[in-house]
Amino acid sequence: MRIIPAIVLLFLVPLLGFSEDLVIVNGVVIDGTGKMRSSANIRIRDGKISDIGVFKPAANEMTLDVRGMIVAPGFVDFQTLSPSAIQKDPGAGELVSRGVTTAVLGFDGSGPYSVEDFMLPFDEKPAALNIALLVGHATIRRQIMGANYRRAANADELVRMSELVSDAMKQGAFGFATDLQQEPSSFSTPEELLALAKVVAKFGGTVMLRARDSKEPIAIARDAKVPVVDISADSYSFSKLIQDKALGLERAIQRMSSTPASRFGIRERGVLKKGAPADLVVFNPNSLVSGMKYVLVNGTITLKDGEPTAARAGQALR
Repeated sequence: MRIIPAIVLLFLVPLLGFSEDLVIVNGVVIDGTGKMRSSANIRIRDGKISDIGVFKPAANEMTLDVRGMIVAPGFVDFQTLSPSAIQKDPGAGELVSRGVTTAVLGFDGSGPYSVEDFMLPFDEKPAALNIALLVGHATIRRQIMGANYRRAANADELVRMSELVSDAMKQGAFGFATDLQQEPSSFSTPEELLALAKVVAKFGGTVMLRARDSKEPIAIARDAKVPVVDISADSYSFSKLIQDKALGLERAIQRMSSTPASRFGIRERGVLKKGAPADLVVFNPNSLVSGMKYVLVNGTITLKDGEPTAARAGQALR
């Protein structure tokens, strides 16, 4: 009778993924802060970076030789995955192959207001990458106003919407997202947006906004005293940005890692430093068409030789 649980466990191991204890050697490190690259080794222990710099691995340590390759922080994506997409495809193979180790979900305003209900299954069965959540304006508006949303919210409805946003932020949402070019958010007034943004500001969150005009996000940011990410101007989301010679590789990496991590308040991620989670990518800058060579999420190899593994080492961040 004791054999059955052991067999089940063997089948679960490749799905859940475990962090690697290894040393990445002979890499050219770009740490995500904008500083110039340098030759360094990176020691990974228990899913985190325990050492980074010039040191010699111990004789019994497992090493990964990446000579001639760039080692950088994993990328933070905030425009690609919707909450429903990660539920359907927790492996997120396409994003992982492009070097994404953290995805901020709900950029289109579709994020749920019950963060805990959404995240709990990913605590038990992780995705292949880390996920963070934005509470969605569209979701909030439909919940409170129902089918009668093609109008301005009244005072009572606005109070109830504010309560849902507050609850979501308390549960660990990293901010609030709205697409003002699509229903039902397109019927909201500036007063409604400002009231909800002020709730987000109390928790230090970020407002991600697809605006009706260029002045709107500036006014909200000023009046609510909250950072606003205006996504109406798309970026290169990664390979084209890396190849932008005018920008430079160090700055490009920074824009894809520490800058969005900092903007959304995702602590410790987006940089390579001692004590940080070991989210990192390894690639040959001269052959980016073929994508990443390795991707590690929380110290676990999630992409190896350009192919996704079965590992599911992502964390549901809040």
